[in-house]
Amino acid sequence: MDLVIETDALALAAPYVLGFIGFMYALLIAFTAIRWNKSQDAIRNLWTRTLVSTPLLFLLFASLEFGAPTWGFMVGIFALGAHREYCIAIILEAGGLRNVSLVVLLALMLLSLTPDLSEIDALAWAGPQGAGLLGASLFIGALGIWAVPLIQDRAEDVTRDVGRSLIGFILIWFFVHGTFLMHLGVIGVGACIFAIVNVSINDSFALIFGRMFGKHPFRPVLSPKKTWEGVFGGVLMATIAGYVAQPLLPSLTSVETAALGGFLAIVGTMGDLMLSSLKRDLGLKDWSDMLPGHGGILDRVDSFILVAPTLYWIVVMSGV
Repeated sequence: MDLVIETDALALAAPYVLGFIGFMYALLIAFTAIRWNKSQDAIRNLWTRTLVSTPLLFLLFASLEFGAPTWGFMVGIFALGAHREYCIAIILEAGGLRNVSLVVLLALMLLSLTPDLSEIDALAWAGPQGAGLLGASLFIGALGIWAVPLIQDRAEDVTRDVGRSLIGFILIWFFVHGTFLMHLGVIGVGACIFAIVNVSINDSFALIFGRMFGKHPFRPVLSPKKTWEGVFGGVLMATIAGYVAQPLLPSLTSVETAALGGFLAIVGTMGDLMLSSLKRDLGLKDWSDMLPGHGGILDRVDSFILVAPTLYWIVVMSGV
């Protein structure tokens, strides 16, 4: 089957991704037939989740075909939406704190749209992979947020407002690493695909294994429905997927990409729990109702928030 895809890594991954999506739909149909009289609410929720996530996956993969500008635009839209959700959830009334985060993050995202950062002389200090930009933006954002109450000459609620603002800024700063995966040289597209596949496999099979075999709660306070069996299943399948996906990161061996896949799945689970802990503290079920079956954008990208920066810095520091 000729999919007319020009990007090598995307052409390589496309049949496997389509196969995975087909497999998930087959499982969903089988689950629907078997549990129709017992779990209609769960079936309805699973179908809604799947029908919403499928076009989002296609959009993300399609954006990779056109390089850093379209991929960065897609990730940026999700990042800005996630930032808005967070600010609404914590009822951040201090506009200065919100605006500092937004300006720094927006500038970082706009710079990431450049196809080749090494061509910009003014950014030579940041390196071709943009690591310097990420570090500088973290410093400027944190300093700017802390400076707002100093400029306002106020001490009331500073700990609460600055603390919550910094958490939101760091969350989205983590997420924006996804745009910089594209700047990892020849493996940029492959790294983006590896991250998406890892999160999708881990989330999907954690849900499947949890539904089928789950008996032992994993973190009952933070995520009551998550089980040890589900977490193990997600990590196991992400490890296998990492082994199969070795051609996306050709500088690594199959064993190394398998280990990387398993490690990223563990990190992604931490991201899920990290966002869950914030929701529990704020008394929220979901961050919003923007995505039917998923909740909000933050509910959908919680694993990617940690997977993207982890993969980015592993590649940068190891010189892959």
